[in-house]
Amino acid sequence: MAKLVAAQYARGLFELALETGQFETISNSVIGLKEIAEDEEFRLVIGHPQISDEEKYGMLSSSVTTASDELLGFFRLLIERGRIAILSEIIDEYIKLVDERENVIRVRVISAEKLATEEISKIRLMLMGRFKKTVKLTEELDPSVIAGFRVYVGDELIDTTVKKDIDDIRNLLLEKA
Repeated sequence: MAKLVAAQYARGLFELALETGQFETISNSVIGLKEIAEDEEFRLVIGHPQISDEEKYGMLSSSVTTASDELLGFFRLLIERGRIAILSEIIDEYIKLVDERENVIRVRVISAEKLATEEISKIRLMLMGRFKKTVKLTEELDPSVIAGFRVYVGDELIDTTVKKDIDDIRNLLLEKA
């Protein structure tokens, strides 16, 4: 339910940004607010019932350095309607809309060690060819990855790790036994 509500608010803000010609300004502000909105302490404070709406509004407006009047009005609307607790989800949905408009996919690459620039370029080119979109790639390190890497594109997983190969071989052997 919260995801549906977040998507509706994100769509409203997205359309407002386009209609007012503030798309770039609002989008940059919203994307810049993502890390703050995901902070657990921030979420607890902004959703706390004993903190006044004005204090919540003050926190939000001071968190965004280049907030337009439209975005500040949007914050006030979220607070008044008791939807400020799902701000992080709204931002996620808004980013999806921006990515769709700009033909972008966001990708997470997880490996044990930092990949070489050439490897990242190959991954990016492969994904651009497959999805026909601009690739925004984020690298993450996970020491449990023995060798190779995992690529997450939305809900899709591309796993090239040695662990996956070993698991595949083990499953094949178990099927034949």
